[in-house]
Amino acid sequence: MPITSGKVLVYAFVLWIVGFIWGMIVFAVPTLKQIPSIAYVSKLPAVSVVLIPGYVAILYYLAEKHLKTFDNKPQEGLKFGLTLAVVNVLLDILVYVILFGSGDYFAYLSVWFVYALFLAIPWLVGGKLESV
Repeated sequence: MPITSGKVLVYAFVLWIVGFIWGMIVFAVPTLKQIPSIAYVSKLPAVSVVLIPGYVAILYYLAEKHLKTFDNKPQEGLKFGLTLAVVNVLLDILVYVILFGSGDYFAYLSVWFVYALFLAIPWLVGGKLESV
């Protein structure tokens, strides 16, 4: 039975919460917060270095779980990934830009790389599952 779109929204929110919690931990630990930024790549490398591999693993697992019941797996993977990415962009705008006033949040490659992962991994997993 396919996972409902409501469950996909829950997955998107949980992925965002994972990043938010890890970011708050980094802010609370002075030695992690003091790691210097990498210009145009990552404002907080301690956040990026942990979240990117973690997101890859989580996305792969969720995509396999979600796509196994669908016929057109690559297309459904793209829709799944697009939903994850859009929800995370909207939450980032709401929290980091509007509430926290971090106007440079979207100026770093690591942020855009994560959004690309949210799109690419479910789509690629769908293609892999389709060919099996």
